[in-house]
Amino acid sequence: MNKFRQNKKAFSLIEMVVVVALVSMITVVVTAFLSESIKTYRLKRQSVELEGKAAQAMREFEITTRAADKIIKANDNELIFLRYFDLTSVFPTQVRYFIDGNKFKMGLTQPSGTDPNIVYPPENETIELLINDVVNADLLFKYFDGSNAELSLPINVTNLKMISLSISLDKNGDLPPASIVETTKVSLRNMKDNL
Repeated sequence: MNKFRQNKKAFSLIEMVVVVALVSMITVVVTAFLSESIKTYRLKRQSVELEGKAAQAMREFEITTRAADKIIKANDNELIFLRYFDLTSVFPTQVRYFIDGNKFKMGLTQPSGTDPNIVYPPENETIELLINDVVNADLLFKYFDGSNAELSLPINVTNLKMISLSISLDKNGDLPPASIVETTKVSLRNMKDNL
């Protein structure tokens, strides 16, 4: 009977402790790796989403600004102009691009009154948020003349032929990924003097 018990194989307490410790260490390493991978994936996804929103805001700006009919105000963080959105309009719509905190917005104001007393009441402005997380709130716009030379402030709107918009975005503050910078230049096709 003793011979039978001696041939029986079993794990000792020390072997069990070693196995549990190894399994625990492997679990900790795999969990840390998965956690870091998920965090990296989320940051990259946020960055891609932010780039997509910035590209959409740039396209919106390009399409709307390209057909500007008359520039009302042009400074480094606000641009106001008149634009016809359709051929049936008798009077143009006032378009305003501006920064509000860390938000880049577009305001549209329909004309009020009768000719020649057309006004654009600020209380009639409808505002659309184009993008959040803007970190360069003081230098959005740059202006250029017909020879692509940058104009200095205050802008003489009669010389204005091209507008540059540059937006820096950062969703995470000082955390990675680094801020995203999107820039576009728009030629004002309705204000060219070579037509």
